[in-house]
Amino acid sequence: MKSQAIIRVALVVAMVSPVGFVTIASAQDHDRDRDQLKTQQQLQDKDKLQTKDQLHKELKDKEQLHERERARERERAREHMQTERPEKPQHERAERGERGGR
Repeated sequence: MKSQAIIRVALVVAMVSPVGFVTIASAQDHDRDRDQLKTQQQLQDKDKLQTKDQLHKELKDKEQLHERERARERERAREHMQTERPEKPQHERAERGERGGR
């Protein structure tokens, strides 16, 4: 009787043991895979942030360049208007007003 019980226990242990080892190994593989995936996602997120920051900086630089160009254009237009129509001296303005009033 004892020998049959020992054999059965040994058989059960033999059948369960590999499954236990496989389960532990599988869990370790799963953990490793999950950690690798997290690391990859963190690297991708970091790359996205750097790309986003770089694009934001480039956009800001581009806007500043456009603003400087607009300021130059306004200055050129102002200079052009002054050369086309120079301001009349004050006494000429007064004479013009008198002529229109007659």
